[in-house]
Amino acid sequence: MTRAELDKFLAAPRNAIVAVNRPGAAPQVTPVWYAWDGATFRFSTTRGRAKYINIKRDPAISLIVDDIASHTYVMATGRASIIEENIATLTRPILEKYIPADRLQQSIEMLMKEDRVLVVLRPEKLIVNGQMLADPSDAPGA
Repeated sequence: MTRAELDKFLAAPRNAIVAVNRPGAAPQVTPVWYAWDGATFRFSTTRGRAKYINIKRDPAISLIVDDIASHTYVMATGRASIIEENIATLTRPILEKYIPADRLQQSIEMLMKEDRVLVVLRPEKLIVNGQMLADPSDAPGA
């Protein structure tokens, strides 16, 4: 997969499945909407969700984006960081990917009432269809 193919695959409106560590239990696995900017995955959650609490406690996470039709997947692992300010602006690219333009502003206003944060994952490991890349810039054709 070339870098352009990787970016195109991750630009499509698919869910990412995020796995976070729960204390003394199996990982918590959750589907999320995400945005990929060529170097980081970004997704939003609320401060009241277990996902937020678990990431604050242990920022090591994994995520996978899978497309069953093309038998393609991208898996990333690393340490997440949480941004807690300017969320409306930072979440906009995620919403633009999944929500029609005529409902975008309404969706942003609704989500901002939910005490949201932005989770950012800069992959330490990136695996594309079984091929491990040291980081996104190592993608073939990058």
